[in-house]
Amino acid sequence: MIKQNKILILFFVISSVSYSQKLTLKDYVIEEGDTILLSDIPVIEIITFKDAKEKVRYNRLKRKVLKVYPYAIYTKNKLKEIEEELSEIKRRRKKKQHTKKVSSFLKEELGEKMKKLTRTEGNILVKLIYRETNISTYKLLKEYRGSVNAFFWQTTAKMYDNNLKQEYDPVNNREDMLIEHIIINAKLEGKL
Repeated sequence: MIKQNKILILFFVISSVSYSQKLTLKDYVIEEGDTILLSDIPVIEIITFKDAKEKVRYNRLKRKVLKVYPYAIYTKNKLKEIEEELSEIKRRRKKKQHTKKVSSFLKEELGEKMKKLTRTEGNILVKLIYRETNISTYKLLKEYRGSVNAFFWQTTAKMYDNNLKQEYDPVNNREDMLIEHIIINAKLEGKL
């Protein structure tokens, strides 16, 4: 009987190798006759909802995060690109001209899309930009466009119940914790 099991397993391995294009061998250990597969399993935090209303709010938040997250990634990549370009420019005046040119390009490219965001989506975007860059949106504006421009946009954001100085804190802020949960699950599911 044991010989038949070994032959059956050998047949299964050979057939799987011949039908699949790539065979991946995993690390394993054998303890007391049992084979234990060693593999990294991603950590998934299970969240609980207080009531049905909170679950509905979570699903709305999920839609908004999945809509806005690509803009945060785009911002992160664009900042890296701008930093590389600015490092090659020596004169301060040329750097200012370059940032103005990039700013007008971004307004043309993203302006209409940003205008269509709701208040909460804008708030989520500010948090996600901080998450991706570790710099608040206000500091980014201040660094690249100047203090007056940053002050103007902060004042405008405050009128719409937003704050460009806010930081992303998934440890102490429940909404940020939910956003982090949404992003991790979406990446695991291949949605991002």
